Amino acid sequence: MKALKYLSFAGKLAGFVSALNVIPFIDPKIGVIVFAAASILKDSVNRIGDLLDDGKPNQSFKS
Repeated sequence: MKALKYLSFAGKLAGFVSALNVIPFIDPKIGVIVFAAASILKDSVNRIGDLLDDGKPNQSFKS
């Protein structure tokens, strides 16, 4: 599940950089949306994986 961690980091980094208006022709609002989506996606996958792992929300699923 290291791929999830790296993809989430890349999404958050891209969102943060574009939110700072460093990349020309990209609206900073898009950066905020990308950052939020990467965070929500990672949390959702971790929680769903945790429930599918052993049926309990006990943080036994590590990504």
